[in-house]
Amino acid sequence: MSSNPKSNMRGFFCALLAGTLLAGAAVVSRYAYDGGIDAVSLVTIRTFIVVVFLWLALLITKIDYTLSRDLLKPTIVNGILFVLMTLGYLGSIKFISVGLATLIFFTFPVMIAVLVFMFGIEKVALSKLVAIIVAFSGLIVMLGASSETIDWRGGALALMGAVATAFNAIQIRQHFGGQNAFVTAFHISCFSLITLIVICLFLGSLNLPTSRTGWAGTLGVGLFQSGGTPLYLYAISRIGALKAGMAVNIQPVVAVIAAWMLFSEVLEFPQAVGGGIVLLAIVAMQVIDYKKTDS
Repeated sequence: MSSNPKSNMRGFFCALLAGTLLAGAAVVSRYAYDGGIDAVSLVTIRTFIVVVFLWLALLITKIDYTLSRDLLKPTIVNGILFVLMTLGYLGSIKFISVGLATLIFFTFPVMIAVLVFMFGIEKVALSKLVAIIVAFSGLIVMLGASSETIDWRGGALALMGAVATAFNAIQIRQHFGGQNAFVTAFHISCFSLITLIVICLFLGSLNLPTSRTGWAGTLGVGLFQSGGTPLYLYAISRIGALKAGMAVNIQPVVAVIAAWMLFSEVLEFPQAVGGGIVLLAIVAMQVIDYKKTDS
């Protein structure tokens, strides 16, 4: 993690851009589902597009993308975590609204803070602990208010994606901090694709979209995430997992606005209140982290 102010600013900008692109991927996935594709097939095609995009980028830039033996195990682990993350997040949108899925998924910065404390990676101040409790209270309000109106499968998938993302961010921070972000994303995506191919073989099918709109949504997911994923990994390497996780909280805001504009999706008032509490708690945690860094 860099202490250079310019590098930190670049890291935050990349995290914000990553959040915007990943929000776009979540929104256009609705078009993919409307076109007849299922979650596993969507994530498999998405990952294939990401692998091809990153491979071409590495060839053009002539960056050495050899995988060292000491990074093989963490790369495999992160590949599996990326599958759980994308299946959880994008899969949840098949069952619940884009806005609610994004708000639930974006509890992952809070989960990062909990995990780094549980595993002794860093100490958590009392003020940050209060923010964590407030954030989970907001999650309870959001899910409790929606318990009779949402498909529980969507909520469970979004939470699974959030937990996987938190573990993934910590793994990247511990093992890939000094690596090129595109190389890291390429290796992890390759193992994610292998995992997804195995899942497809086990399920015995790979369903493709049945309409132009479905194909547009599917390709859009792949292209948006092709840009967002390496930018997010770069941000983590520059400013750390916690700060990068906080900066990309622009994603739920972008997703909610875009879903309202494109699909007329509107959050119920209690859902919006709970989501707002979560986001405010996340911002508070970021402020606390900055004050600790400055001191």
